[in-house]
Amino acid sequence: MSREPTRHLAKGGRGTDKTSHLPLARLPIHFFTAAVTFFGLGVVITPWVVSDLVDFFYHPWLLAVTHTFTLGWITATIMGVMYRYVPALSKTPLRFPRLATAQFALFVIGVAGMVAHFVIGIWPGLWSAAAVVVLSIFFFAANMIPCLAPVWSRGVAERGMLLSILFLLAAAVLGLLLGLDKTFNFLGGNLITNLASHAHLAALGWVSLTICAVSYRLIPAFLLPEVQLPRGAMWQLYGLAVAVAGLAVALLRGGEASFWGVAVVCGLLSYVAVLVHLVRNRRMPIDWTVRHAMAGVAWLVVSAGLGLSLIVIDPRDVLGNRVAGTYGTLGLLGWVTNFIVGMSYRLFPGFVVGIRTGAGWPPLTIAELSLPRYRPFVFFALNIGDFLLASGLLTAQVALARLGATVFAIGSGVYGGVMLWTLSYAYRRSVPTAAHNPLRVLPGGPANL
Repeated sequence: MSREPTRHLAKGGRGTDKTSHLPLARLPIHFFTAAVTFFGLGVVITPWVVSDLVDFFYHPWLLAVTHTFTLGWITATIMGVMYRYVPALSKTPLRFPRLATAQFALFVIGVAGMVAHFVIGIWPGLWSAAAVVVLSIFFFAANMIPCLAPVWSRGVAERGMLLSILFLLAAAVLGLLLGLDKTFNFLGGNLITNLASHAHLAALGWVSLTICAVSYRLIPAFLLPEVQLPRGAMWQLYGLAVAVAGLAVALLRGGEASFWGVAVVCGLLSYVAVLVHLVRNRRMPIDWTVRHAMAGVAWLVVSAGLGLSLIVIDPRDVLGNRVAGTYGTLGLLGWVTNFIVGMSYRLFPGFVVGIRTGAGWPPLTIAELSLPRYRPFVFFALNIGDFLLASGLLTAQVALARLGATVFAIGSGVYGGVMLWTLSYAYRRSVPTAAHNPLRVLPGGPANL
């Protein structure tokens, strides 16, 4: 991708100095750096809380770790990607560029506050921090929706991202209400179903819908399939959105959610079918990015099956607790994390190259900002760790679950170190040692992704 997305981040061309756009252009990098940092924090803590997860999934420490992953790791990464791609796809500058910078600061402060107050169990502090996160999400929507709404009919990615932002707003508001309810006790209904509604709005409506939409644009670009994206991809997004909304409302009302649960699974399996169709008709070889995406899809199928089983298994009994914990773990660490890790191999170095080119710094190639020799280890550590962790949770074997979480953490640590090294070159003019080779070949024009 050329530098054009950077120019679309903010209105107008304020001056001609190459560094005038740099603070806002670096905004996605800020989000990615924060995301990788939160991810590292989450995986370090996970081996120590698996025994609590085996006992019961609703526990302050578990809620802290869950939000470290869902907000700190996953949501921050998605926001960073959207800040880069939405203005470019819609060819519309951010309406409130200064608000975007404030949004990042509020988001990080709010997420850190939520995680800390979950740990210490101080509910007023929790919902105060949650209010900061909600405010930052409204700031994010204020910049994204004016870009996406005018181009609603343009493509699959634009429609899916706009729908997912609406789900993010709904999940954030409901989460804040759940926090306030801990102090003021005003919400009716059942705690578990209310919590499940919030979780599914976030995990399915915001995260999964975004991944579906974005992958419909990125996977064809990476694989160059011999077939067009099926028209059914658009209907898959619509169907999943309707099913998630129906499921969330049914859970909130305490009514029968079986129909909507089946509808959600059908929507996710339709996505799997589209991706399999594209992979089978590819022209490009499968690399580690696509391998992670395929592994993520496999975990998605397993996770969807576990979620479907909760229609007949009460999540409050012993077996249901194990299934619910495994369902959430595989969704976050198997499906979503695999997808983000794989996509980051392609996206993060390209973003850094674009930043350096725009700033007029010594040029680097994407290859010089990538360390591919570590990717096989990361892939197998993450997925073997997921398997062991899930097996331990389902069978209530704490030692096995802890072993899986530890293997996952080791692979994640290697990934995090490599990614932070790559991202650091968006903040410094220096170049890696390999770039001093006099025989190195630089691209002839603006950096492409």
